[in-house]
Amino acid sequence: MREIPHLFDANALLGPIFLRHDDTPDDVPRLLAALDENGISRALVTHGRAKWQHPAIGNRLVIEQTKGIDRLVPCWVVLPSITGEVPPERELVAQLLESGARAARLCTGMNRLTLEPFEIDTLLEALAERRVPLFLDTNNRHWSEDRPWAFIEWAVRTFPTLPLVLLREPPANYRTLFTLMERHSNLYIETSYFQGHDAIAHVAGRWGADRLVFGTGIPEWDPGMAITGLTYASFSVEDRDAVAGGSLQRLLDNCVV
Repeated sequence: MREIPHLFDANALLGPIFLRHDDTPDDVPRLLAALDENGISRALVTHGRAKWQHPAIGNRLVIEQTKGIDRLVPCWVVLPSITGEVPPERELVAQLLESGARAARLCTGMNRLTLEPFEIDTLLEALAERRVPLFLDTNNRHWSEDRPWAFIEWAVRTFPTLPLVLLREPPANYRTLFTLMERHSNLYIETSYFQGHDAIAHVAGRWGADRLVFGTGIPEWDPGMAITGLTYASFSVEDRDAVAGGSLQRLLDNCVV
């Protein structure tokens, strides 16, 4: 078995999990233990309360609970400000960066977002100005669920400085996905569910390993498939290491702080 010296997980949750069991590692010590058990060095972490309950509360909690823990990098849940739940968009993004967070997650289903341009354009513009990577979380649980392709195409075309990362992209949409990957260099794939036969190596060979970010979905999802898929992908050690952590780190470092 080939060892991967550094895994930086782009898709981890902390705190309450909607679908959970008694052993779900829902606090920092248990999450760190789960990362250790699976050989994961670092993780980009969103708080469960931000995803499933109230973004402002959960975002505050993820900053408080990860403070001083270099292995855990906070990721905020963002949404449009029109209902007053969060500050105006540019202020929200400024607060995100000032807090130490370096990424945002858009939870489309839980926040009842239509993703129409008139609803979301101000938020995406604010994120794009600061080059904050946006992780699109549609909470999909099966490869056959619809994806918001019209929104994805519009977002990456309209905001070329916005890195848009598709969480849990399934190995089922190659014709649509590959068309967008070919046309828009700011579209990225998180690998936890992208486990078709040699799919990761194919994307790395065609568009570059930096278009892929390793993720697991821990603790909501078992990390074994994602780790195994990366470990045995048929590409170079350099590409493997880029997917394992280098590509995500570059996205975070590219934020305009």
